[in-house]
Amino acid sequence: MMDAYEAVVIGGGPAGLTAGIYLMRAGIRTLLLEKQLLGGAPMNTEHIENYPGFPDGVSGAELMGRMAEQARKLGLPIAEFSEVASVTKEENMFVIRGGKDSYRSLGIILAMGTEPAKLNIPGEDAFVGKGISYCATCDGMFFQGMEVAVVGGGDSALSEALTLANLTSKVYVVHRREQFRAQRILQDRAERNGKIEFLLNKVPVRVNGKDLVESLTLRHAKTNEESDLPVAGVFFYVGSHPGTGWIGALADKDPAGFIVTDEALETRTKGMFAAGDVRKKSLRQISTAVGDGALAAVNLEKYVLEMR
Repeated sequence: MMDAYEAVVIGGGPAGLTAGIYLMRAGIRTLLLEKQLLGGAPMNTEHIENYPGFPDGVSGAELMGRMAEQARKLGLPIAEFSEVASVTKEENMFVIRGGKDSYRSLGIILAMGTEPAKLNIPGEDAFVGKGISYCATCDGMFFQGMEVAVVGGGDSALSEALTLANLTSKVYVVHRREQFRAQRILQDRAERNGKIEFLLNKVPVRVNGKDLVESLTLRHAKTNEESDLPVAGVFFYVGSHPGTGWIGALADKDPAGFIVTDEALETRTKGMFAAGDVRKKSLRQISTAVGDGALAAVNLEKYVLEMR
């Protein structure tokens, strides 16, 4: 027999944990499911400077640890390493099926965040864990004293390049354009760092090596000339995508797969809400995820009270 709840939150990042905190404080019987470690994407960020209340900044691990501690003190049941395979709505209940367990719930909040995008170039998949990484905070220590490349031009790319510069002997930032999308403050810091070198108008086309990464082949975006960059590691930060295929027709999605909601953060299906980076929105930050989690939880609470 499936365990039954009034609310199930799928995702344990800032949006999901905030939703869980609000729901537990409202007396809604809630379960939170997280397919990996609790904390979500911020766990991979070494230093967060723009979250209110921390004038000197805070590590992602500390910030998410505090959110998780607050949720647990309120009694929120949390199931880590619980990946959801499908969600259906049967009569007035959602049925959430995973690899091992299944649950029934009156309402649901989708807060799965996003996953790193891949370039899908030759060698990328073959060298994952052998020099290819998508998380400098996680894997940077393995490249101490070595030369590495960071691919991307946004906030994540430059932030992680600065992290890697503290560990490695050299960081090449490879970007396909002449201008970065990152915040000016991050660009200025990277430009002042003597260990960071920008390789602009360069497009990665192949990762090379025998057992481990040995070099990255780059093509000049204007001349098409190719060259090999000797590096021991390559860190990709070329965007992200939502893993929302398993939701099916319960929610509308934009062409990229992000979930479309109304102002109450409700999807096309009554009782199903979305919060955080998985939702179609113009800004994806920890602070906006927290706001989404609070709003989705308050509106789900109203729905549950009507259904009781």
